Amino acid sequence: MRNILLFAAFTLSIMSSGRFANADVVTIATWTFETSVPGGTSGITGQSISGLAAEVGVGTASGNHASSATVWSNPVGNGSNESLSSNNWAVGDYVQFNVSTLGLENLSVEWDQTSSGTGPGEFKLAYRVGAGSFVDFQNYNVLPNQAGSPGLGTWGSLTRIAGYGFSVDLSSVAALNNASSVDFRLVMRSTNDATPPGTVQSGGTSRFDNVTIKASAVPEPTSAGLLALTGVAGLAFRRRRS
Repeated sequence: MRNILLFAAFTLSIMSSGRFANADVVTIATWTFETSVPGGTSGITGQSISGLAAEVGVGTASGNHASSATVWSNPVGNGSNESLSSNNWAVGDYVQFNVSTLGLENLSVEWDQTSSGTGPGEFKLAYRVGAGSFVDFQNYNVLPNQAGSPGLGTWGSLTRIAGYGFSVDLSSVAALNNASSVDFRLVMRSTNDATPPGTVQSGGTSRFDNVTIKASAVPEPTSAGLLALTGVAGLAFRRRRS
């Protein structure tokens, strides 16, 4: 009977870890900037933008620069007609994406990004839960939008160039799970441009496209797992009576 009870405890442990359930990956939000274009085809000038609704799912994008002369525009994307672009970059300037992760866990973020030759080349991904402080998670470098090294080719509407893509797994950050509000920021972290050893110029731009935030649903034990545990418990009870 002791072995049966140990097996029952093991079964319950596996069930509580979600191994009996399919933790399906879901897309919380995706921004392709096809409809969430800043200021229409002419762009918009100002220190910040906000209220850019996700094309897929639910989420809101925004951005902020130190310079009020910043132009936010929508040139061609990476395999799409639109993207989000801006100039007048300074250290600490960012674009930001807000979502809810209620009922979700194991977050990840994917996006495409390129800069002009004199645009920013060094960024970091940071996150915030609720109204807390932002936490730096990962540094990364951006390639220039050009065919020659170190670029991989210019962005166009027909074909996505995968080499300009980034994917970051944040499943290790438990604080991001099941939260009513989570923000992700892509932040300029140095004055180095995308073609080192140059320095970022006011006319230099950085361009974002195909920003996607994913997660997995918090799993629950399946009915099969519950039935198995019930059967083991019943067998243990019968053996005890005998």
